[in-house]
Order: sequence, then structure tokens, then C-alpha cells
Amino acid sequence: MPSQEQTSTREFNVLKQENEDLKSNILRLSNIKENDDKFQFYTYLPNYQVFKALITYLETRKDSGGVNYWRGRNTNLDSTKTKKGRERKFTFEEEVFIVLVKLKTGNFNEDLALTFDTSPAHISKIFSTIINFLCNELKLMFEMQSNESEKAKCFEQFENLKVVIDCTELMVQRSSNLEARKKTFSNYKHNDTVKFLVGLSPCLAVNYVSQAWGGRASDKHITMESEGLINGLQEGETVMADRGFNVSNDLKKKGVKLLIPEFKGRDRPQMTAREAKRSEYISKARIHVERVIQRIKTFYLLERVIRLNMQDLVKQIFTTCAYLTNFQLPILCK
Repeated sequence: MPSQEQTSTREFNVLKQENEDLKSNILRLSNIKENDDKFQFYTYLPNYQVFKALITYLETRKDSGGVNYWRGRNTNLDSTKTKKGRERKFTFEEEVFIVLVKLKTGNFNEDLALTFDTSPAHISKIFSTIINFLCNELKLMFEMQSNESEKAKCFEQFENLKVVIDCTELMVQRSSNLEARKKTFSNYKHNDTVKFLVGLSPCLAVNYVSQAWGGRASDKHITMESEGLINGLQEGETVMADRGFNVSNDLKKKGVKLLIPEFKGRDRPQMTAREAKRSEYISKARIHVERVIQRIKTFYLLERVIRLNMQDLVKQIFTTCAYLTNFQLPILCK
């Protein structure tokens, strides 16, 4: 008959094994980084290696002093200095992982707090801090960048093409303020929305995201008020868009060409064969910006109606999701 000490040891080992099994089944970066399918499910990145490469770069951008925890609108996002305090519960890598999980799954802070064994307030602080940091750094990495040598086959016939643009809208919670509702009501969606202009480079990477606009703003207004886009265009370059972007004359003043499908007009029954063929080529190439926008919207946090208390972060969230698609598998073989 086993002694009491032997029985206690056996029970201890059983409990220890059960504890290890439970730890291995909870959502932690260390538990899923070797499983590409799970890693992609929770982050939309293809694998841990891609994530680690991004973290390695981002860490070089924060090493001068750290990342400021978000404390509201007055937080100095340009400064990386932080006051010394108690040690953080999570590493920088783990904090970015938590943010990616929230973007992908759309889970509430309360759900993530239970998952990662912390408080909802701490999850909120992490998310606001890291989403601002990611937005700024990814924008610096990709905005108005284009590589002719990596141009996709569908864009090869279009010389000096810099960017393909299109607008998209997200549903937002209706405000009780009538002035605010005037800006957000979209005649196209027949709802209150926030609107973004997205640019795609000829190498199929997102290379521009505008600021957030109310749904009432027109495509033309957003385009011409997007300083990062306009200032990033050089004389002789080309912008591709849909017919609704009536900005040809405005871009021409800068020496930039607008490439859009042909108009039939009211004075003739149909387009010429040459015009129809040209429009077909443009449409087949331009469709890829819509495919990328569809990818951006598969981040579940963007599928919900944007609440009023998230208005301060909607631009950062959308911009981060947009540029994160550049780390996913390509939408087509180049």
C-alpha cells in the first residue's frame, strides 16, 4: 500500500500535468506560433515568421524610449519617452499580438481581459497605445511607395502608374447631434457612415489611406483634400480610378494623368471597339483595389457599426488594418 507521501506526490504530479495541459490550450502567442493555421486565424498574418519580422522592425522604432501608453487625446504620440513605473505585464511582442487578435476577432475588451488574464481597462490602454503606434509606423513604411520592378502583370501596359484609388465606407452609430449627422449621412448607403480613400500600388500593396471623412463627402472632395496623396504624386505620373472620380482637370494642373474607363455619353449609341477594349483593360486592373478593400473589411472589428466612443480611433484602426493586408498572402500571382 502506497504511503501518504507517495499518494501526495502522485496527486501533485497529476494536478501539475492538468495545469500544463490547461496552459497549452489557452490563447497565448507561445501556444500558437508554431501552428500557421491558428496563427493566421487569430491575426490574419500568414505565420509567426512574418509577425516576428514586423516586430523586429517595430522594435527599432521604439528603442529610443518605449511606447507611450494612451491617456486620451492629449497623449503625445510623437514622443516615445515614458515615465518609469511598474514593469509591464506583457512584452511589446505580446501587446502587438493582443491588438491583432482584437482587430481580427472583434472581441470586446472584457472577452480579451478574460483570455489574457488582465483587466478590461488594461486591454483598452494597450489597444489605444499600440494601434496609434502601428498606424504611424505602417504609414511611414508604405505611404505612396511604388516599385516599378515589382509591377503586377495586369498593370504592365499602364506606364508611370503610381496608384489605383477607390473609396469605401464603414457604418457608424447615429449621433443625436444634427450637425454631426449632416456630415455622416451617406446618400449612397442611406445610412450614417465614415468614408476612406484607399490607394493600391501597381505591385498590389496598399500605399495610401486617407483620413476619416463623413459619408456625405464626395469622392472628388476627399481625393483633392488628401494631401499625402496629392503631394506624393509627381509630374508625368498616372492615377487610375473609377468613373466617379471626376478629378481629371485638378490633377492635370499638377501634370498628373487620370486614367478611368471611357464614357459613352448621351450623343452616341455605343463606344467604339477601341474604347471598349481600353475600358475593359482598365476595369480588369482597377478591380484589384476593390478586392483589397474587401480584405480590409474582413477584420471583424470593422464589420460592426462603429460606436461613437471609438471615433477617436476609427482612422487608426482602419489605416492599420489596411496596411496589415500588405503582410498577407498576395491577392494574385504577379
